Amino acid sequence: MPFLSVIIPIYNVEKYLHQCIDSVLNQKLENIEIILVDDGSPDTCPAICDEYANKHKEVRVIHKKNGGLSSARNAGIEVAKGEYLIFMDSDDWWNPKVSVKDMLLKVKDNSDVEMFLFTSYDYIEGQGFFKRNEHNNLKNIRTDAVENYYQDLINNGNLEVSACTKILKKNFIINNNLYFKDGLLSEDNHWMIKLLRKLQHVSVIDEPLYICRTDRQDSITHTIKKKNISDLLTIVRETIKYFHSENSNVKIKNLEMCYGSYLWFSALGLSAMIPKNEKKDLKNLFNSTKEVCSYSNSKKTKICNFFLKTAGFNITTMILGYYLKLKGKYTLNRTALNYD
Repeated sequence: MPFLSVIIPIYNVEKYLHQCIDSVLNQKLENIEIILVDDGSPDTCPAICDEYANKHKEVRVIHKKNGGLSSARNAGIEVAKGEYLIFMDSDDWWNPKVSVKDMLLKVKDNSDVEMFLFTSYDYIEGQGFFKRNEHNNLKNIRTDAVENYYQDLINNGNLEVSACTKILKKNFIINNNLYFKDGLLSEDNHWMIKLLRKLQHVSVIDEPLYICRTDRQDSITHTIKKKNISDLLTIVRETIKYFHSENSNVKIKNLEMCYGSYLWFSALGLSAMIPKNEKKDLKNLFNSTKEVCSYSNSKKTKICNFFLKTAGFNITTMILGYYLKLKGKYTLNRTALNYD
């Protein structure tokens, strides 16, 4: 049985796929498997996957009908044989300056831990590599209790929800039914919230293994649509339902409501980027989930809630929309890196 299964969903990324797979193979890890999930890709990706499988014994390929990122990840989980899982997006790659072998030694030394968080760099074509400023603080995140970990991440700015910056025990995922929700555009947010309800032990490995190719013009996440916003609010609605359920951890559900307020205000800012008629369609969903705003206790959400109370819905939407556009244009909250 391999120690680690690397799961890579693949769709329409022929330009980047070699770099992604090679970055894993070049680590020269023993006792791993690389699962390439061809999600019905219409380009040459299926042939590229088969080529790697024919040349490398550790590479396995699944060809399936297109079902989206969550479906592809779930398919990989189902066939994975590794004791631990790690996910990659097929247009990203692993940092060759970081030793995965050394990281896995830390995993082996902490067998009670279900999830290990590591860090990442952002890569923007034509601009270079960037480190997210909040990652400077990850080494100070408390891991003695999940509640403290949760609170510190919220105070730090976000939950580090990306599935691609985690090493996870497979049995933990399977036993708690922590699969990705099909058809949801904000699948990582939904998945991480469910995971944190079940997590008992967590650790942080302060190594920037993952390099995320951001701001790709042809990526799924580049264009904001009505569904991006409605899916975020659907997650918020589930959080409110969990909050009012009787059989739930009081500390965790309060923290989840706080993060729900972050998602709510994120959705509000994104709604400034869609047509007015679609924005109007979402008004009821915003109103029905507004309850989470009163649980804003991080710096960001407190400021947002202040504007909502004093300036109103429309002006707050405009301000948040402007902030998000500015953030994307000038790569706020990132530090440029000399990567030579």
